[in-house]
Amino acid sequence: MRMMKENVQGFFDLPHHEKQKIALEKYSEDMRKLAAEVVKYIGMALGIHEGELDLLTKSFGEGKYEVRMNCYPACPEPERVIGLLPHADISGITLLTECGNIPGLQVLSKDNCWVTVPPVPGGIVVNLGQIMEVYSNGTYRAPDHRAVVNKEKERVSIATFCYPSLSLPVGPSPQLLAATGLPPIYQTLSNSGEFL
Repeated sequence: MRMMKENVQGFFDLPHHEKQKIALEKYSEDMRKLAAEVVKYIGMALGIHEGELDLLTKSFGEGKYEVRMNCYPACPEPERVIGLLPHADISGITLLTECGNIPGLQVLSKDNCWVTVPPVPGGIVVNLGQIMEVYSNGTYRAPDHRAVVNKEKERVSIATFCYPSLSLPVGPSPQLLAATGLPPIYQTLSNSGEFL
């Protein structure tokens, strides 16, 4: 018990930047674990199993992760600016944490209308990226999305872009192609580094 108290006190005695570093490392590790689980369930939904599913999950557990903290200041004329231009993420998946209750993420619907994604307190938005679109042979799409600003309040979010390990080939799932009998609509690249 004494050692635990000393460790806790030691943390609080650290300079602020050291505490931030520890918090960011913990956040990143939590996102890595979450991403591997999400990718596992995406694979299972596609009918992927056994060896291929294990390889996919392991690859995301060992992959590259980029964390971007975004701040979109309030703007008195939000219709005249855009927070982030429309795009689709190249990652496997993106995990978006909204820091507050200010809407700003919009997704382009099938009928070409921008739909606002309402923030859910404590929730994380999972956005599929182009790598998963290729892996699913187009079954799942990487949606076009953008960020808009708010007239009265700033919006803060944390985006974690999750990539498989560079050694993973990027192409349609062999098990998915075998199960569906569909031809691949994407070329397979020997590793995710070629895709990026």
